[in-house]
Amino acid sequence: MWFRTSAIIINITCYLKSFTTKRLINLVKLFGGYFFSRIVRKPVWITYPFALSIEPSGFCQLQCPECPTGAAVLSREKGHMNLELFNKIIYEIKDYTFYLNLYFQGEPLLHPQIDEIISMAAKNRFYTTLSTNAQLIDKSMSRKIVASGLSRIIISLDGFSQEVYERYRRGGKVDKVKNAILRLIEAKKKAKSPLPLVVVQSLAFTHNKHEIPSIKEWCKAAGVDKLEIKTAQINEFGDGSVKPDPQKSRYKNSSNPANSIPGTPYNHCWRQWSNPVITWNGQMVPCCYDKDAKYSLGNISNKTFNEIWQKNESKQFKHTILSFRNNIEMCRNCPEGRQWFFN
Repeated sequence: MWFRTSAIIINITCYLKSFTTKRLINLVKLFGGYFFSRIVRKPVWITYPFALSIEPSGFCQLQCPECPTGAAVLSREKGHMNLELFNKIIYEIKDYTFYLNLYFQGEPLLHPQIDEIISMAAKNRFYTTLSTNAQLIDKSMSRKIVASGLSRIIISLDGFSQEVYERYRRGGKVDKVKNAILRLIEAKKKAKSPLPLVVVQSLAFTHNKHEIPSIKEWCKAAGVDKLEIKTAQINEFGDGSVKPDPQKSRYKNSSNPANSIPGTPYNHCWRQWSNPVITWNGQMVPCCYDKDAKYSLGNISNKTFNEIWQKNESKQFKHTILSFRNNIEMCRNCPEGRQWFFN
């Protein structure tokens, strides 16, 4: 990992601007309810999550083999979230939630009104993060992103050469990614804006590890705010064409990673209290590991956020987490909840 010192200050300032008294009180109550739930082994939560992930689009133009969207294994429908639904969600959570992830399984920049979505969130003082493959960031898009008020943009760059990059990002062009990064940095300079923070993220595979030093040097020279080397998630539906780098793997056995995450899967998970996900068509799911909305808690299109968050389905799922977490299939490939004190 590498980062610019100035980025830390900018990031802290951005977080502080998103805090309000109600949001801070909500966060304290959230922590209290989570730890109390672990003690009594019953779900207790009287507050809103501090973070929320929203899926602007369920579509993606790439075919990444370990992504359920790219591998075409998702059974749920694809589409774009309409602005009315997004505005409804924002209105209902704005007093308590302060962190917003604008991505899930699709490529968010495929949404034709993504800049309006970001602007809605920014006007309500959310810290907003968007993750993208950057294939669509031309000069016009870069200007829109900077003007929208986005706090942070994560750009996937999983190789420095086209040959290595396309091993995982199938259908993508590495030069488009590099140009997108340069355009965003240039757009920030012209607008005299420190935001969004430009974060480059590289998944750690065996086939791209030799190019990580080149990516790091290029990011420094380009003016990137931060470079993250992220462990790769390997799934049973994957075709075996990519392998995690053993030195930066989340698995004990990188040759056969399925269900081999180190650590004890304790009966707790902070994400179940802190960060649910809403799909493009309004389905609320427990976390980002429920890719296919198998454990849907309800649809916010016809109910309020709080009605779903406090209803029996949500309570029952949290109860299962506190009692029999390892019985939930999606939890077995998740690194969360493997430390006794927290996480």
